[in-house]
Amino acid sequence: MTDLERALERSIEKATPFTRSLFAADQWDAARVAVFVNATRRITISTVTASLRPHAAVAIGACSEGEIFFTVAPQSLLWRNLARSPHIAFSVCDRAHAVMGRGVAALAGRSSESPDLMWRLAKASVSGTFTPSGWDGLVYRIEPSRIFAN
Repeated sequence: MTDLERALERSIEKATPFTRSLFAADQWDAARVAVFVNATRRITISTVTASLRPHAAVAIGACSEGEIFFTVAPQSLLWRNLARSPHIAFSVCDRAHAVMGRGVAALAGRSSESPDLMWRLAKASVSGTFTPSGWDGLVYRIEPSRIFAN
């Protein structure tokens, strides 16, 4: 069982009765989350700025081997916020479904220095690519502490 599957189960177990009622009818497993993230590809990452203001950034997302990843441009506000605190909230949504949660973002590597990771993420993506050609940025992995999906 993947960490993602355990996080999904743990989140439902610890959820309030109201939250459980929202997800009980169509509770997703890790495989379904992966398919959705890889098809949607857009992930919103929420952090807090140095002045304690909320900040949300849209990034490219992918899920491989039970782990969710996202892109970060070096020197961006998102990058600066993650350097200060790796705690995030995240969401992947379309018109009918959503994956949302919170956790810690951990640097997985720089794209130019992580060809195996970039290949895995491109292979997982429905489009067959993870980032635009020539993009040289950072890739973070989410270690979810809470995650809900349906």
